[in-house]
Amino acid sequence: MELPAQREPGARAQGGDPAVPAAFVDVDETLVRDITFLSLFAFAAQRRAGGPEIGADMRASRDPIVQRFWAMRSAGAGRAASHRWFYRAWAGCDVAETYAIGREWFASRIAGPDYANGAVCLHLAELTARGTRIVLVSGSFDAALRPIAAWIGAEAVLCTHLETADGRYTGNVAATMVGEDKAAAVRRYAAETGIDLRRCTALGDHHSDIAMFELVGRPVVVGTADPRLRSYSAQRLPG
Repeated sequence: MELPAQREPGARAQGGDPAVPAAFVDVDETLVRDITFLSLFAFAAQRRAGGPEIGADMRASRDPIVQRFWAMRSAGAGRAASHRWFYRAWAGCDVAETYAIGREWFASRIAGPDYANGAVCLHLAELTARGTRIVLVSGSFDAALRPIAAWIGAEAVLCTHLETADGRYTGNVAATMVGEDKAAAVRRYAAETGIDLRRCTALGDHHSDIAMFELVGRPVVVGTADPRLRSYSAQRLPG
């Protein structure tokens, strides 16, 4: 999918500061129709095994680790706990190689139809044309998010941080990025950059994004999959 013409990250429109200094954007099932940390894992496993190409729906994945992840979620495990469990599967993987696989994975995914949410992309293009900076805020991890950030022109990525040692993942999560974690990260980013969050926008698809929504003046709910967001006061975009 091609994006409308955008400014370089951090560029400012003529006439001073943009009306919206920053757009804080959830990624999975908001910007892209995918669960990126699961999708990259399944892609990497398939690549190592030389098996068939993975499908688009991670909920129907046959990968045993991904299946167990969904079983945990169905049994009531929270996002933070299930993420910590899942990221253990990266233990021992080479970090540089994972980033390389991440670039290959995203190139294959974005080539498919409807991978990116066109309504969200158009909304962001309109904002960046006026100088708004894009900041990705996601429970996914850096190797999956960096190619997406480069593609969309994001200025920063706030995400789950995986512990590494000697160039390999240890399997431990140094910091999650779910719910209140997102709000804390957004507050830190605002303090570091000096932006007024009341003039900013945030986009998300899940009630765990409410903590982030509450910080900004312009929350945007994407899609209708989460019933707990249906009555939330926000701008709406299709999922």
